[in-house]
Amino acid sequence: MPFTDFYRDGQFIDRVEGILDATWPPDADDRAYTVRHVYTADDVAAERERRLALGFDCDFGDERGVHRIGTTPADMAGWQEVTTLAQARLARADETPIAIMSDTGPALVTPTEWMAVLEAAAAFRQPLWAKSFALQAQDPIPADYADDSYWS
Repeated sequence: MPFTDFYRDGQFIDRVEGILDATWPPDADDRAYTVRHVYTADDVAAERERRLALGFDCDFGDERGVHRIGTTPADMAGWQEVTTLAQARLARADETPIAIMSDTGPALVTPTEWMAVLEAAAAFRQPLWAKSFALQAQDPIPADYADDSYWS
């Protein structure tokens, strides 16, 4: 639930959950209130999750071309299945390809290639985590926290 801070004459008055306009509190002496929405670490986390779910492009460097690798929560569950199989095969020095379905379409990847996909995923995902931590540490969190300038 979002928060709103109320200030009068530059002085903090109150923080109210769920109020997003200047109708609260009633002001008997008609002095104006300054209203500021307070963005929380949860707001930043939601933006991080949205960005993490967008996916990334992976160029296999051959006839398979560039595939969009999905990163929604459901995709990530599927990744775990592929990763477990790839690790088992690598432990046996078995490079038998694994069938995957990217957002682009079906593809076959060897266990070693899947490890490269995981490294590409880390290059996509880790900066988003780092940027979100930096935003969550700000006080106050900027109102435009979802702007690309904070995330690139």
